[in-house]
Amino acid sequence: MAEKLKNKVTDGFQKGHPYGELPPCIHVGILNFNQMISPNYYHKFCLMDEKTKEIYSRKFQFHMIELKKLKYVKEKQKKKPLYRWAKLIAAQTWEELEQESKGNKYMERALEEMIKISQDERERYLYLREEMAESDRASQIQSAQRIGRKEGEILKLISLVQKKILKNKTLPQIAEESEVNNLGLIEPSVRHG
Repeated sequence: MAEKLKNKVTDGFQKGHPYGELPPCIHVGILNFNQMISPNYYHKFCLMDEKTKEIYSRKFQFHMIELKKLKYVKEKQKKKPLYRWAKLIAAQTWEELEQESKGNKYMERALEEMIKISQDERERYLYLREEMAESDRASQIQSAQRIGRKEGEILKLISLVQKKILKNKTLPQIAEESEVNNLGLIEPSVRHG
């Protein structure tokens, strides 16, 4: 777990930026057993000095839900969204899942996804193919946009060279201006040719 958290933190780090700008690194543990002595089903931890109780950083957060403690939750707590999500996660039957998700569009959508994922092997394969196809389409669009930008840059550079040629500039002059402007329009072999 420590390695995953380190990677999460270092992925968001950029040289020269203050540490305070790092996004928080959040770990959520959903346990089907009781870890803590406290009767609470939800716990939030951050880095703190054990002796002084001074908080070192809120950038590292550990959230833990203990599903076995849900049956002891007081009525006031049962109205909170976190409790409802925990109950949805802890549900053992399709009826419980439907009951817990009823009336909440996000939970109903999660239930739809759970149903799709739990279908027989052939249907699950088709579902996953559909999901992968969406990701493929998004990647293709992103790639086409990136290629289009590069082609646009190349066309712009070609047009610039053509304009300079029309102004009777020689290739060495164009190359020299390109170096000065940091355009890198002409390859070294042409520049000295």
